[in-house]
Amino acid sequence: MEMKTESISLFTATLLLLITSAHAQNSKYDIWQEDYTVQALLGAVQFENLKFNVDDSSSPKEVDLSLLPQLGGAWATLPKEGARFQYGLEASFLLGFQFDKINYLQAGGSGLYVSISTSMWMFDLAGGGYASLFLDPKRNIRLYAGGGPLMVYADYRADKEYDDGTTPDEDVGESAFGIGVYARAGIEFRLYEKGMLGIGARSTWSNVDFSDVGGRSELVGTALFATFTAGF
Repeated sequence: MEMKTESISLFTATLLLLITSAHAQNSKYDIWQEDYTVQALLGAVQFENLKFNVDDSSSPKEVDLSLLPQLGGAWATLPKEGARFQYGLEASFLLGFQFDKINYLQAGGSGLYVSISTSMWMFDLAGGGYASLFLDPKRNIRLYAGGGPLMVYADYRADKEYDDGTTPDEDVGESAFGIGVYARAGIEFRLYEKGMLGIGARSTWSNVDFSDVGGRSELVGTALFATFTAGF
């Protein structure tokens, strides 16, 4: 399943590059005058081993929430109007989410089976330095990069229900807050006078502690996004 997801992402990214590259070659725009950009991001992040124990038996089972779809936005300043190389500041936010369910998992030695529904919500706010470079004189293809500190808030829940219709008195869950760093980069192709389409990647590290519910005490992840950027 993971290989299938990676293949779909690679195919989508390749198709996007081919379409936008062909369009950019025919573009008639030769200047970019906007001082600010707003960017929409849609993709997914793959964390290193974001798993949680969901059973209290002698050989506990795990649910894997390492792959989280994400959506969000970014704002950046480009103060050198018309220049091919520009630099400034950026701020971004991302919302990630994932749901999973394990049915008929044996719970300890009681002989009962349990249905476990899990959910993960994650929000991060980041900001730092930003740079943008148009590769061609007509300002149709650009590279960008950014990096700096980030703050993360995450919420994990696991709701159990036994096959006899009963539920435990307390559901398992934890909310955690942490800080970390990020770095990102991407390539975009100009679609029209004030709009660009492309792909980007983002790496993050943060100290979000889920050790109380059988998880990790830090998060390391890499994300891939489709992006749309508008200038104003």
